[in-house]
Amino acid sequence: MPLPEVSVRSGDPDEAREVGTRVYHSHRVTVLGDASRFAMTLDAASLGPLTVGWLRYDTEVRLESSHDGHYQVNVPTAGTLIGTRSGQVVVAGPGTAHVHVPDRPAVFTGWAEPDPVLALRITHSALERELEQLLDRPLRHPIDLDLGMDVSTGRGAQWLALVRSLATDLADENSLLRQPMVAAPFTHSVMSGLLLSALHQHRDELAAPAPAAGASVVRRARDYIEANAEQPLTVADIARACGVGVRGLQYGFQRSMQISPTEYLRHVRLRCAHRDLVIADPAMTTVEAVAHRWGFTHRGRFAARYRDRYGVHPGETLRRRP
Repeated sequence: MPLPEVSVRSGDPDEAREVGTRVYHSHRVTVLGDASRFAMTLDAASLGPLTVGWLRYDTEVRLESSHDGHYQVNVPTAGTLIGTRSGQVVVAGPGTAHVHVPDRPAVFTGWAEPDPVLALRITHSALERELEQLLDRPLRHPIDLDLGMDVSTGRGAQWLALVRSLATDLADENSLLRQPMVAAPFTHSVMSGLLLSALHQHRDELAAPAPAAGASVVRRARDYIEANAEQPLTVADIARACGVGVRGLQYGFQRSMQISPTEYLRHVRLRCAHRDLVIADPAMTTVEAVAHRWGFTHRGRFAARYRDRYGVHPGETLRRRP
């Protein structure tokens, strides 16, 4: 499905390179297959520090790029891409992604068959800031992500499903994903999910337990959530406001309250949605509008959570004006 911000098909290699450079990175395109069949199709859109798109060539090509200033993940939907970086060679397919790091030359060859590749670009500062929040310390060097990433099972497959949903939802210009309340935690999930799924030099540190935040920090985080629930908060935002790391805050919430900070934020927003439904005029608003205002994008899940908490369907609350 075409994505709204960039939707281009070109049979001119120079134009194809110019468009690809504008959307992703400066690069060189060399046609290896039948030059008379050459065409590039690119549909892409951005969400904060993320750019996601579907890239296809109609004949085999070789692409060379240093991915200046960005990390990038490429996942073929069919066929293979052969990637080379610093002497490492990885053959990517539907179950294996290529992960490229900033400012390091890489070459990849593919599109012997004209199948699209799902291409995700992440600004280096955003991904590195995300890792600093997870580690609760500054980074001394860029993240050295391994060229190959398994996306066929486990965390990798879950992360790929998240990125696919990003590409699908951004195809709709009116997608809820474009609302700040939804966009901020989603981009956080994409970046943290990559860091927790891909191989890099900090994986062992991420897997090790972090010291749990104390009860006073958890109370401060709860107060911050209560005061800012209408904002597009992420766990990283809450941790930063409280002066602790993301994992420490998560462990602190689990130890003190047996829930995560995200779950507590959801409870607070559900209470706010209930308040708005109680006072709202059903002639002027809808359950869906109130749910969206508080970041609940799935009508069925919102109704189920509401019914579990308040014992009635949200529509009943809306119709029972005081």
